[in-house]
Amino acid sequence: MSTTRTKRALSRPPVGLHRTVPIGIVLALILVLLAVVAVRDLVIDQRWATGQTWLPDLLAGLDGTTPTTGVLVAASVAGVVGLLLVLVGLTPVPRRHTRAPDADQLWSSPAAVAAVARAAADRAPGVLSARTARAGRRRIVLEIATRGDEGAALAASREAATTAGNALGARRIDVRTAEEE
Repeated sequence: MSTTRTKRALSRPPVGLHRTVPIGIVLALILVLLAVVAVRDLVIDQRWATGQTWLPDLLAGLDGTTPTTGVLVAASVAGVVGLLLVLVGLTPVPRRHTRAPDADQLWSSPAAVAAVARAAADRAPGVLSARTARAGRRRIVLEIATRGDEGAALAASREAATTAGNALGARRIDVRTAEEE
């Protein structure tokens, strides 16, 4: 692999599965099922096995179809579903990671950034424990339990979590005191 191709591949952000993957799997299974039925009918038609073919009866049933309201509705629904599938297929793949500001090829998941920020907040003076309340690409919310001076512990843990999280590409880290249970 050439170095420019490698650089291009590494510069692209990691992404999740596209929304069309489950649809593609279902359509592929339907096509495989249709192929199995076609091969079965071929085997019966060549008299390699005995039985009655399915596809000619199905096609004969559709042969006399006339344009009725039911056919129009079914065709319209199929057209709308087809257009929706095309639109879903053209949408970009959702990003799942954030890029670190100081490194070109360091991408972190929101859960990893939240874990680093939580560990930093947990080590701040006056903090008994810290936990992640919410971790997303745009915002991470940490809840801390403090002892003694709540304001100083909250400020120290906020500073530690923000410094650690921003190094990995976090946009916003909110630290709040945990509610008593």
